[in-house]
Amino acid sequence: MGDKIYFVDQTLRDAQQSLWGYTMRTDHMVPIAETMDRVGYLSIATVGSQAFTVQVRNLNEDPWERIRILAKLITRTPLRGSYQIGSLSSFDLSTPRDIITLWIKRSVANGVKSFWICDYQYEMEKFIYFARIAKAEGSEVVPAVMYTSSPVHTKEIWAQKTRLLMQAKEWIDRIMIEDASGVITPEQTRELVTAIRENAEGFPLEFHSHCNSGLAPLCYLEAIKSGATTVHTAVAPLANGTSLPATETVLKNAKRLGYSSDIDEDALAEVSAHFRKIAQIEGMPIGVPMEYDLFHFEHQVPGGMMTNLTRQLREVGMEHRLEEILEEVVLVRKEFGYPVMATPYSQIVGAQAIENILSGKRYERFTDEAIKYVLGLYGEPVVPVDPKVMDRVMSLSRAKAFINWKPDGYERPVEELRREIGPELSDDDLLIKLLIPGKPVKGAEIKKPASMPLAKVKAPVMQPDEFPTEFAVEVDGEVFNVKISPKWDGADPLERTVEAQKAERTIKPKQLPAGAMLCGMAGLILSIEAKVGAQVREGDLVAVIEAMKMRRHVNAPRSGMVKEIWAHEGDMVVPEDVLMVVEE
Repeated sequence: MGDKIYFVDQTLRDAQQSLWGYTMRTDHMVPIAETMDRVGYLSIATVGSQAFTVQVRNLNEDPWERIRILAKLITRTPLRGSYQIGSLSSFDLSTPRDIITLWIKRSVANGVKSFWICDYQYEMEKFIYFARIAKAEGSEVVPAVMYTSSPVHTKEIWAQKTRLLMQAKEWIDRIMIEDASGVITPEQTRELVTAIRENAEGFPLEFHSHCNSGLAPLCYLEAIKSGATTVHTAVAPLANGTSLPATETVLKNAKRLGYSSDIDEDALAEVSAHFRKIAQIEGMPIGVPMEYDLFHFEHQVPGGMMTNLTRQLREVGMEHRLEEILEEVVLVRKEFGYPVMATPYSQIVGAQAIENILSGKRYERFTDEAIKYVLGLYGEPVVPVDPKVMDRVMSLSRAKAFINWKPDGYERPVEELRREIGPELSDDDLLIKLLIPGKPVKGAEIKKPASMPLAKVKAPVMQPDEFPTEFAVEVDGEVFNVKISPKWDGADPLERTVEAQKAERTIKPKQLPAGAMLCGMAGLILSIEAKVGAQVREGDLVAVIEAMKMRRHVNAPRSGMVKEIWAHEGDMVVPEDVLMVVEE
């Protein structure tokens, strides 16, 4: 590619994930999509399966319709999606192979022409299987070498991972170097890019890093000088912070170094101005440069995960414990053998750190994903798991189920699953149902995203800082979280509405009833697997709770009859909340 630098735009995916927690709506994107197509990006990234859940639950949008709308408006620039070789979304390693295949095919059918894959790590047979399918569908395949910093990750580790990818060179187009945690330094960038380039057999290299430490803009220049031909950026309003560097800044500095690009700077300025207006109207944060924080190099939590972790802790009233949890992340990562802090490993480490803190005793409880990781089902770590942690896992009765474990139903055909889940479901709706089991999929319940341009406004009317926004209100003994939020179309005066959210009700009584079974973890109730009057045995599955993007099974601690069910699907719960009452 010579001295020309190419750009992959992350404004609609990683940038909004990192700064806005996936809450950018389709009607935010539609008015500017055609202009984005004129900018000259190599590709434009869109959200994948992880964000589909937010779109359906929080935005009430049809995620597939978003991709179709964007694909009609963005015709010259390939849309980049993603898939995982191990699961559809929840990191449980049990997604049937044909479902991942269906995800790839439906993504392409709806408009995705490029895929980013971050979880190949070691299972090259699986990687090649799905890469061949993606290529056959007419898409490009871009695997990522995921960077992390630790005492044991050396230059040779990255060279080995690159040589491993060369086993699949017939089915890949480029190699992406990703530093999801934003912990790489300029010196390490030179070493990393050089090591990968020397082992990549001429494949073009992409570079992707986050600004958590404030060093990413410098690292981008070092990556370019070391041989990376493509960089991942976002327009200035959604850059910096825990997001990626700004396209405008990287472009200016690259040109100063003598590199050229295909970027239309006038179109780029229009895109930047549009999203700055959206941020102003919606009250979303604008990314600002981060100060250097040594602690970030210890916990290495990625930007998007940090945003989601903070949001989830806020939802269950535990945001004040974030620092404590991050300190625990440092310890868990070390004891787990220094896994790369990127999907799915960062979520496995983070979820275990939360369990350790909230239970009050380290490794009192394990997620199934953590057990599988310790047993090597996610691949062998660079250094062995701490012997004490290994011994603790091996003492668990649950661990015995994962000795020589293989996913149940991995080769089950799609039609068999459709018969069980919903014969009337389309392929797209079936995938959404599998992603979000606690959410009914009905045409009337998922709003088609708006395709009309946003109304132009003069200036936003801001809510006074001192105006209270949240109240706890008790009605007939039941406590509701009441939020007061602005509702307006950009004109004065500001209308205020009050919304009582029953889904966030408190279900922690002053005195526990006899036989109370607690939720035991914080998260969202996906399903209740028992009914009032049913007999359950110790160890039976009684509920599924989602937290940190993972589905956690709640098992009955004793045998008995279900007398009452206190929590329901869609409830946000904390460990001390009552799930149900089971009489022995």
